[in-house]
Amino acid sequence: MRRPANEVRLRRTASGMDEQRISRRKVLTGALAAGYVALRPGKAMGLAALRDPDEKANVAFIGIGNYGAVNLAELASQNIVAVCDVDWRDRSQIPGRGALPIEVAQKYPQARKFDDWRVMLETMDKKIDAVVVCTADHCHAVAAITAMKMGKHVYCEKPLARTVHEVRAMMAAAQKHPKQATQTGIVGHASEDVRSIVEWVRDGAIGTVERVEVFQTKWQALARYGSPYEEAAHVNDDVPMPPEVKWDLWVGPAPMRRYNPMYLPLRWRNWLDFGTGILGDHGPHFLDPVVWALDLGYPESIEAETDPEYTGRVAEQMFPILSRVHYQFPKRGDRPAVALTWYGYDTPPIPEGWNSSVPFPNGGGILHGSKGKIVYGPVYSSKPLQPKQVWLLPDELDRSYKRPERTLPRPTSHWMEWVESARNGTQPSANWRYGGLLTEICLLGNIAIRFHGARLDFNAAEKKFTNHEAANELFHQPSRKGWELPA
Repeated sequence: MRRPANEVRLRRTASGMDEQRISRRKVLTGALAAGYVALRPGKAMGLAALRDPDEKANVAFIGIGNYGAVNLAELASQNIVAVCDVDWRDRSQIPGRGALPIEVAQKYPQARKFDDWRVMLETMDKKIDAVVVCTADHCHAVAAITAMKMGKHVYCEKPLARTVHEVRAMMAAAQKHPKQATQTGIVGHASEDVRSIVEWVRDGAIGTVERVEVFQTKWQALARYGSPYEEAAHVNDDVPMPPEVKWDLWVGPAPMRRYNPMYLPLRWRNWLDFGTGILGDHGPHFLDPVVWALDLGYPESIEAETDPEYTGRVAEQMFPILSRVHYQFPKRGDRPAVALTWYGYDTPPIPEGWNSSVPFPNGGGILHGSKGKIVYGPVYSSKPLQPKQVWLLPDELDRSYKRPERTLPRPTSHWMEWVESARNGTQPSANWRYGGLLTEICLLGNIAIRFHGARLDFNAAEKKFTNHEAANELFHQPSRKGWELPA
């Protein structure tokens, strides 16, 4: 029997993934045109309707490898109803890697599995309360905004997006839908370490702060990059693509290019079209306690240095291995201006008073105050209620300083703060308004890296550079046809 022309059908692939067959008429009439991005608004129950505090939320995941697997584990107390990924290779094909989606999915047999997040949202719309986005950076905005327009609460990994334009679109979407809880994946934000830093600085523990250094040391450079600059010559190589990799879906809104294992898993972060470099990766984590404690807004100027090899074809395709980004933040009321330097795969001078018998953190920050210093390590691994990697210098200050009473809430976890906020109709503390500012600071730094050696002056009111129009042009990269941001 001939099927109706407007029928939508699902089929199960050999790997167990759900795929959707859309009729030609439906595509041509535009109901699901532009690759499902214009999905209909959802009417999911929403967590606010869960009156019983023990009732679980129905959560769907977009991206379940690497940190997606961590997010899954942290939210395993909820109903995991669907998972989506685009790389289903097994351990024999990717030896020595971290969490593989095919292995992670096996831990959640109740969850329906998809290759295409658009199909997942369209198919399971009313069965989903909340969505967690853990894709590569270039897919964050389109997936997160689409989910939000369908009525979902959305947790999105940091950085919120790959471009300034995308971040601002996410912030605007969150403002338009204030009843939907948004959270940025800066997981240290809920930790005792970060909240103690904020309380101590506000209490005057180290006096007036006018200089800050934030850094990620070289220890990860080899693991993340290998020999990246050589790889820029291989973007047009013809490499066989494993059938388990859904390359078109992985590329998503970015410009199409040939598949190459130098992009995934994980190493996409090296590439301008897909990632945000180490500043976009770890910058939001390490800037968080500084921006929060000092109430920093936008910088007024930025200037960057890179390694001398970062030129030509390499600079057109990739991020530098080594970088230093110098931000100048203006005065805020009676607070002084702040000079902040980011060290990308580089190490700042070890501060005076550091105990040489203690290994210096491989990433974190140093706040230099008029009375002393605060040093902190990789707070993304800090835990709530467990102070672990914050130091007051010098030792005399650490011994004599009377810690203040806690003034900030201590959530059970960064993830559960989001769930509870969604349930209560409130916004968590790392919502997209705050996470958007952190992300923009990093992305503005990345633009300065592209124009290394030039000072870029930024006007916070106009939200643009005032002396470099070419830098402003990098705020936006057009999406591939069919992957545009939802209006």
